[in-house]
Amino acid sequence: MRYSFFAGQQTLSAGPRVAYRITGPQMVMGASAVRRSGSRLEIGARFLQLSATPAAMEENLFLFPRGQGLRMARSLSVQSIYSPRAGWKFWGEVSRPFASSERDVTSSAAGISREGGRLTFRANYLRQGAQYLPLAGYFTGDRRGPMAEARYQVRKWFEIFSMGSATRNNLERDASVTVFSTSTRSAGLSATLPGNLGATAQITSVRFSSQAPGAATVASRNRQISAGLSRAVSRHLLRLNWRDLKLAMAGATQRQRTAELEDMYHLGPLFAGGSVRLQSAAGADRRNSVFFRGRAQGNLGRFSAFANVELGNDLANLTIFAVSAYSTTALGLAARISRDWNLQMEAFRNRLNMDLNPESAFVLAAGGAPIGRNLMDLNQWSLYFRLTRQIRWGGGLPQENLNQFTARNVPLTGVIEGYVRVLAGSTRLPAAGIPVMLDGYRTVSTGDDGRFRFEETPEGTHEVALSSRELPADYDPGALRNARVVVQPRRTARAELEVLPLLPLEGKIRGPEGVPLDGIIVRLLPGERYTNASADGVFVFYNLREGDYEVAIDPKSLPEGGELLSPRSVPAAVRTGAPVAPVHFSIGVNPQQKPIRKVLEIK
Repeated sequence: MRYSFFAGQQTLSAGPRVAYRITGPQMVMGASAVRRSGSRLEIGARFLQLSATPAAMEENLFLFPRGQGLRMARSLSVQSIYSPRAGWKFWGEVSRPFASSERDVTSSAAGISREGGRLTFRANYLRQGAQYLPLAGYFTGDRRGPMAEARYQVRKWFEIFSMGSATRNNLERDASVTVFSTSTRSAGLSATLPGNLGATAQITSVRFSSQAPGAATVASRNRQISAGLSRAVSRHLLRLNWRDLKLAMAGATQRQRTAELEDMYHLGPLFAGGSVRLQSAAGADRRNSVFFRGRAQGNLGRFSAFANVELGNDLANLTIFAVSAYSTTALGLAARISRDWNLQMEAFRNRLNMDLNPESAFVLAAGGAPIGRNLMDLNQWSLYFRLTRQIRWGGGLPQENLNQFTARNVPLTGVIEGYVRVLAGSTRLPAAGIPVMLDGYRTVSTGDDGRFRFEETPEGTHEVALSSRELPADYDPGALRNARVVVQPRRTARAELEVLPLLPLEGKIRGPEGVPLDGIIVRLLPGERYTNASADGVFVFYNLREGDYEVAIDPKSLPEGGELLSPRSVPAAVRTGAPVAPVHFSIGVNPQQKPIRKVLEIK
């Protein structure tokens, strides 16, 4: 049984692109208990209390959804996860709120997932009331509906995936709450084409409708098509992305097309990249823009630095409500002053111009009448500074490097996942317990299905490699021992690695009783490996790759008078999944007769 208790004040993430933390209006307190039953079943329970003072709620009305301004919210949840076999999981949850509202409902959820092999899928159904988890600024709940996603590897070089969901709110049937309904469908593919050219394509459609109390339903139908090509050329990684976005709402149609070319260069500790994006948005009026982005990072001894520079207007955030133009510049420096002292500094500038979409429901409802369209105009410089000192006891922690600093401070992240396979002849088997390292500092081990996963990986180019220092002794790195992958925000990048099994080859030398065998030398061909037999004639060659070998006795190492009664060399086949037949040799001893001296006596 594992218990935990927690209490404190809530903090929220703020900042348009470069995130920082601010104090929230709620106090959080709770306790949890988790119990494992064998290796397949885990059951847990959690009590959670959220509270806020009336003054704090009045000052932060924008953080509380309509009807969710509770001074005190308590809930009790029970969860369970069952894994009947490797790669399979069934999970469920039941949560009951305890509040003064008459419309509180018991929330529940159930799901199934399968990971490993060629097919990966997840599916769940949620039924969560408005009081499921009323965290200010992160309100979760007030929804019900199914979700399913699947990914299938048709070939080693070709993969398809699909996702669908449908949600609806207002489980409490509150007549004063706006009712929302969303339906999402998505499908795509990724492939490795001849010439080491990577290709991706995806189409997504979203249907959204809302109905305010006493008003007509407002519906929108949106569709996005995207495609990308990438290719590594020497130390460069070139990438071309294209996107077509279509929004249809209240009888008006908007369209945005984007083409982006990016080049990323990697040389030792230096990484630099740049991109140019051409954008066109058409609706009631037409907007064209050119957007540039440059990135660089590197380290030299104790110093690490990075820079992200953006120029132009980024219209990638066109929505049915607003047109947002972002521009962010960030500069950072990390220095290890001494063994225990570290200095980190970061300066960033955020520019955010947000205009009301001329085809939004608000403009259309005004009949085209002139209204204020500027929603926000932000131009802000910020400076971040931190000086830390490490205090060690027990085993020391590794010094922080640039990758760790960037991973913690850059909010644009994705996921890297993949598999490590064992090459066994013509078959490829999952490799469990293999350490995989990301950028030389972050390590995870593969599961029973050979799968590894790195969450919250910063956007950009990363190296995934087998950790040779921690690799189990019965494996060698294969041809695919490392891979360079490109991570995009909120996307999953994939990599595949290989290991070669290492097997032992045993043998025995038989000889007459009393003949010493521990000095006999046994050689393994091809190669220069050799070993000595033990006193009882047993010998072993460890950590051999699959292949055909020849085991030979060195005649010069035979005991005095010894001679081979078997062939000098014997072939041996080492294969994964098949027992390796022991190798046998036999020797004999040719007794040496002492010379006979004859003495004749003449009388």
